[in-house]
Amino acid sequence: MTNEVLAKMSEQYQSFLSPVIKANKLSAANLEALVNFQMSALQSYVDMAMSRMKAAADINDPASLQAFLTSQAETISSLNQKFMDDTKALTDLMGRFKTEFDKLVKESLPSGQ
Repeated sequence: MTNEVLAKMSEQYQSFLSPVIKANKLSAANLEALVNFQMSALQSYVDMAMSRMKAAADINDPASLQAFLTSQAETISSLNQKFMDDTKALTDLMGRFKTEFDKLVKESLPSGQ
């Protein structure tokens, strides 16, 4: 009788914890993806800024100033596009997280709810 009670308690405990464990794993995986995205984006913005600083340091005559100003306009356009792409990628990442979490919640609810 005691073994049956312990087995029943263990089963209930596992069924209670299973959604929590799945939610924790999902959160950890999505946090990792978010951190990787942010680190990658930060690195590319730093690289772009360093490139522009080096280009500014190379200005030594009116022609190089004109070339720098032209490249600045191109860089601003590129930066704007990168920002838009990063915003979309972040939105997609958060959308996937919400979809996965909603699915997990739905699966965890008792039947009929």
